[in-house]
Amino acid sequence: MSRHFNDLYAFRIIAQSGSFTRAARQLGVSPSALSHAMNALEARLGLKLLNRTTRSVSTTDAGQQLCERIAPLFDAIQTEVFEMGRFREATVGKVRMNASENVALNIVYPKLRDFLPQHPELQVELYLNNGFVDIVAERFDLGVRMGADVAQDMVAIRMAPDFEMVTVAAPNYLAEKGTPQSPQDLAGHTCIGLALNVHEHLLEWYFWQDGAERKADIHYSPVFNSNVLVRMAARDGLGIAWLPLLMVAEDIAAGRLVEILRDYRMIYPGAYLYFPKNRHKPAGLQALIEALRWEESGA
Repeated sequence: MSRHFNDLYAFRIIAQSGSFTRAARQLGVSPSALSHAMNALEARLGLKLLNRTTRSVSTTDAGQQLCERIAPLFDAIQTEVFEMGRFREATVGKVRMNASENVALNIVYPKLRDFLPQHPELQVELYLNNGFVDIVAERFDLGVRMGADVAQDMVAIRMAPDFEMVTVAAPNYLAEKGTPQSPQDLAGHTCIGLALNVHEHLLEWYFWQDGAERKADIHYSPVFNSNVLVRMAARDGLGIAWLPLLMVAEDIAAGRLVEILRDYRMIYPGAYLYFPKNRHKPAGLQALIEALRWEESGA
């Protein structure tokens, strides 16, 4: 059985119009080509579908039954194809996005909070993952990566300005354990680690020292796979944390956390939104991309 249904659609048009000539004109083919296609369809089905005279065409009983059964199916297909146009014209459908926890909480969500009420028919799904995610393999529309290191087959759009990593601890921890004066002093302190995945791949701490980026030699404990938990543990005096400034700025201002090692801050390129190169993007996806784009003039 043929997997192509062009001949069935052509049969439906002939049955509706009652004329090979009118049907051929509507389909943009010649009457002889249409006649040949119907002969092949009848041969394949082993049924006579059309009664033909030089003046008119009508369906047989079998042809009428086939027409009645396939007509709603083709109507449904046409309706669905028409509905697909809404994705091009309106902010509808679903957009799946993957971002690290820090970026999701501090950059993406504040923009979604304003964006979503304006586009109630667009379903946005935001998944948090601190490790690298292949957004194509995992069927995400958008991903976020810190810095501009994005694969060549992806489009990268800046979402935020450069960000600073700061080293913080609660006042009561520093009062009891003392205040480190250099990154080397951290070896004698409790440092709260961030696990990037379930395989215990930890986020290493880096500091700007002697004109170069240097990795600190630290034993991390306790370890969490959430920056929110790292911040909570630091505020509760469980140890020292290395976190984005935008995540702890209010805690520092309120005195819940104290920044240490300020002269050794690391500055990294901001977050980038990335997605596969695609000439055609649904209106909803395009609207979300524009909402997440960073406008430097407003920074």
